[in-house]
Amino acid sequence: MSHRKLTALFFAGTDTGAGKTYTAALAARWLRASGIWVAVYKPVESGCRTENGKLVPDDASLLWEAAGRPKTLDQVCPQRFAAPLSPPQAAAAERKSVDAGLLRSAVEPWREFDMLIIEGAGGLFSPIADNYLNIELARDLNADVIVVAANRLGVIHQVIATCTAASHHGIQPVGIVLCNVAGELDVSVESNADQISNLCSTPILGTIPHGATQSDVGFLEKLLRG
Repeated sequence: MSHRKLTALFFAGTDTGAGKTYTAALAARWLRASGIWVAVYKPVESGCRTENGKLVPDDASLLWEAAGRPKTLDQVCPQRFAAPLSPPQAAAAERKSVDAGLLRSAVEPWREFDMLIIEGAGGLFSPIADNYLNIELARDLNADVIVVAANRLGVIHQVIATCTAASHHGIQPVGIVLCNVAGELDVSVESNADQISNLCSTPILGTIPHGATQSDVGFLEKLLRG
């Protein structure tokens, strides 16, 4: 597949639990199935579980498996913390701090791949390190931003507010993905996409149904072709 110069996609949520890991993993699977050499990068993960004395990053593991296990899991997610808090708070709970420089530099081994999927931590304006936001990391990594939002009542405001704030910070997201989160579906799911399309200049790329397969992110082909 020929594609335009779109080498890094930063998946950012409107908030925690929006479905960005699920969506990013589907994207990695779709890219891999399309013959694209895809890499995945989760710069930092908090809320990690302990297994055999080592912190295991479940979100990063899901991305790594979806991409076919490129390189090592330690390279996918080089910074890990146990507390289910924002990364800087989780690090502080261990009397540590998130290494902001490493967030940026650890991406370099992945630059040789055709495409790089990056998953942020929390919302686009959530802190990923001390005095450093996800949107700042996306900008520093020169990545195109995809906003992932849980498709439920209230999502119209969340999406418009996120995209508007992003543009004021010099980032224009390339698209929005609505994710149908299990147990949270309400009647608004039938009209949210149309309402957002009418009110927001950032395009809706698609909606991810509950129980989705990689075919449900086929909208990426249009995005890649430009």
